[in-house]
Amino acid sequence: MNEGYYVIKYNPSLEKEWDEFINNSINGTFLQSRRFLNYHPEGRFIDNSYVVYDEKNRICALLPACVINDNGRKILSSHSGSTYGGIITSKKYFLVKSVLDIIETINDFARSEDFDEIRLKLTPSIFGTENNDMLAFCLLHFGYERKDDLNLYIDFSDYKDNILSNFTQGKRTNVNNCNKLNVELRKLEERKDIETWYAILCETLEKYDRRPVHSLDEIMLLKDEILKEECEVYGLYLKDKMIAGSFMFYFNNAQTAHTQYLAALHEYDKLSPMTYMYYAMIKVAKEKGYKKISFGIATEDMGAYLNTGLIFSKECYGSKYSLNDTFILKLK
Repeated sequence: MNEGYYVIKYNPSLEKEWDEFINNSINGTFLQSRRFLNYHPEGRFIDNSYVVYDEKNRICALLPACVINDNGRKILSSHSGSTYGGIITSKKYFLVKSVLDIIETINDFARSEDFDEIRLKLTPSIFGTENNDMLAFCLLHFGYERKDDLNLYIDFSDYKDNILSNFTQGKRTNVNNCNKLNVELRKLEERKDIETWYAILCETLEKYDRRPVHSLDEIMLLKDEILKEECEVYGLYLKDKMIAGSFMFYFNNAQTAHTQYLAALHEYDKLSPMTYMYYAMIKVAKEKGYKKISFGIATEDMGAYLNTGLIFSKECYGSKYSLNDTFILKLK
């Protein structure tokens, strides 16, 4: 282990320091904050987060993590209660020597806890203030294997002001058809309206034999209490009937918005309200002054499965590409 660097396991007495470090980090977001992680019901995850200190007893990195049992193998994994969040550090420690020391310290401590494997799902660069290239290099230096998911996003810095002019002809036609019928986007505040959107979401995911990660009660808790400044729910109405909806996250430090849980009623497929929801969410993010809007990944199983249809659909809005990185180190 590196001289002077050491790890202690997270405990609730460190909550304030943890969240302060996240707020001042280069790659931490509200998804790694304790105010977010703590909303999950007790017992859902086995928290095994690390706090890394330097030789002067200052926090230099955090690892939001939990224990996963994978076919009898004990895995130290980026926290399952967060979409991602590998090694979180600050600008002061984002130097090659410091990052190498931090990684080595984490590796050694994980070995001392008898883990078989470490899986780190890094915060995507578009949600941080620094890109992941140096951190990725250092992980590869220690023998981590890299797996990539493909994410699509829009960068407003080189996006034409007329949003529709960035779309393919087919997508422009979809939006114009919706406009002809005077569809209306509404921000959802009341539980009864969010229940309607959630039912549409469940119906949409059911076609793929899936369920939303969050329950309706958890969505309400996030919106009304835990992430009041970082999320919103929107519905698309045809007359007074909701036909589509979306959940929006706002990563304010990186000035990036993120769409999640876009869903539409199957009976309106010919109208393509899903296209209009993408258009509307792009418009919302642009008007709020965000620099980017992320559409999420279009791959599964750490990039092994490529959903080419979904990728093409997202490309039609004028999207760019980024990688969501997972790094795996077998300790045994």
